[in-house]
Amino acid sequence: MAKTKVEVLNAIVDGARRGETITIDSRSAAHLERIGYVKILGEVKAKEPKEEKPKNKKG
Repeated sequence: MAKTKVEVLNAIVDGARRGETITIDSRSAAHLERIGYVKILGEVKAKEPKEEKPKNKKG
């Protein structure tokens, strides 16, 4: 599932208080925004794994 970064407004969401920024799944973020608990700041981009170079084996 996609993650979304949100700012908590006048509520306590997942233990976070007013003004804190948390990351939750996008479906929950949309619901909480509709009822006025959070403001959506943007989606969190997934980290791409680094490409590993082949190891040189001597012997």
